[in-house]
Amino acid sequence: MHRHLTLAVAAVLALVVAGTAGSAKAQSQAEFKRQLKAEQVLYKEPGLMEVTVQSMRGMMMLTGNVATDDQSKKAEEIIKGMRGVKEVRNRIRVGKVDDCSAAKDADLMAKVDKEIENDEELAQARRKLDISVKDRNISLKGELKDYSQAGSLVNMVKRVPCFNSLNFDGLEY
Repeated sequence: MHRHLTLAVAAVLALVVAGTAGSAKAQSQAEFKRQLKAEQVLYKEPGLMEVTVQSMRGMMMLTGNVATDDQSKKAEEIIKGMRGVKEVRNRIRVGKVDDCSAAKDADLMAKVDKEIENDEELAQARRKLDISVKDRNISLKGELKDYSQAGSLVNMVKRVPCFNSLNFDGLEY
């Protein structure tokens, strides 16, 4: 009898641990999706490409650099207006950013293509993507396999300095 009780307790504990691990994975995926959605909205605004978003249990942390206090406030307002966001912590630094007045669209596009070439998975997906740059604004359209690949592409584009905005509404993932 004692052995059966021990086995029953062990089985219940195993189920609880498995359930907790599954919900943690689902929660982290939900947080990642929320973060990607926040970036999708935020990066359409000029001057906010240097802002990084981190989502943690309904709280969004904003970090990075912007040129003006108005841009910092705009980023915070955008994120506060998103569904499911309970709190916004604005840690954006305001001040001098890179001078990009001489940056040419063709040069920026070449840098993006080079970044993509360095990632084997995205390099294979490149033929399904339409990437266009006009007036230092980049637009991504096409099909990617999942949220992770979309997040990688967005982060890759962010590493290329001098874009005004990023629109990836046309990405399917």
